[in-house]
Amino acid sequence: MSKLSDVFKYISFYRSAGHQIGRKVGDMLEVLTYGALHYDQNLKKRLHIEPNLYGFSDAGHKVEFLITKDVNENLLKGGSVTNLENYIGFIECKKVGVEQTVSTSFKNKFKDYENKQTKKYDLKLDSIFNIGFSSHGMNRHKLSVSFANCDNNLFINVKNEINNEIIFNEQVKDHYRLIVAQCSDNSIDIIGNSRSLREFNLPLNNCRILEISNFNLQENRISLVLNNCLAGPQTPEKAKQASFVALDVRKKRFGSFDKVDDPSFKSILVLTEFAHWERKSRNMISACIDINLVVPDSILIEAFELFNQYFERNGATVSNLYDLITKDNFEKNKEIQDLIMSILTEYDGKIFQQLKSDGTHIEELVSLNYLNNSLSIISER
Repeated sequence: MSKLSDVFKYISFYRSAGHQIGRKVGDMLEVLTYGALHYDQNLKKRLHIEPNLYGFSDAGHKVEFLITKDVNENLLKGGSVTNLENYIGFIECKKVGVEQTVSTSFKNKFKDYENKQTKKYDLKLDSIFNIGFSSHGMNRHKLSVSFANCDNNLFINVKNEINNEIIFNEQVKDHYRLIVAQCSDNSIDIIGNSRSLREFNLPLNNCRILEISNFNLQENRISLVLNNCLAGPQTPEKAKQASFVALDVRKKRFGSFDKVDDPSFKSILVLTEFAHWERKSRNMISACIDINLVVPDSILIEAFELFNQYFERNGATVSNLYDLITKDNFEKNKEIQDLIMSILTEYDGKIFQQLKSDGTHIEELVSLNYLNNSLSIISER
């Protein structure tokens, strides 16, 4: 079972804005990879950004980076590439985050109470619903959630159904959030409105997020939704997409779909939130793509933190701060480029972990380099 990434724990701090920030994780992955290619001066001079790369099927594949054999006088961008003899490889980036969907049991129980406009469920205050977790070989957790009016204040109660004990009680306000998290050791923690998943050191197996928009004690109603957090259910599709590009381009370049022992042209895939990539997806990309790399969650979070610290000092909001994270801004905005390159300098260009052929990743950090007229992975300089 895939665990929830540390990146998810980090961006969940932003609540509803976390959805927007989650979309920027992929952009940050691309910009960090761009920085890694800039860090090696020989690669920097050979970059072709976001071309349409045509393979054996004659389908065009938009890839993030293509590397030319010869040095370019100017940065190449866009366009179509059909002659692969002039290139030594391409790099794609794939991010698969957490998908939040309404709990199936909650939706089935309260299907007649869904507000189609707000996407919330308008319930009576005496409504009770369950939150459950079960893992293979571990004890099952079953909790129930209820509400109580105490002196004209609304309180939420969470009861352990196994021993009938109240394990959480807190006053509810409008725009309230409650998280029930199952850690990798099968322990359960309940995070009230003032806390964050960032407090957790252990990996998360699962979590449920209860969002309360508003309530009215006089009308005896409350508007809320219970979401499940799923670790990358779209990962197999991303793996298929990346694998097909590698196979299609390899067939065009070498006349075979099979991996070839030829350093003159390589396919490279860069991932983040690796915890969300389950075994079958890792096996797929390992079988089809020459080199698979992972930017660890810790480095990606460090990049977000650096942006926060730098731009918040200049009064930037979260929204316009993350609008700055694009490849285009990396090229044109010296502040953005300096921030990214400071991370590359800190790690001496080594911000990746490489996947082994069995789908596990090597812990040591490696860099992307131009060596002997080919794309290479280097762990020591």
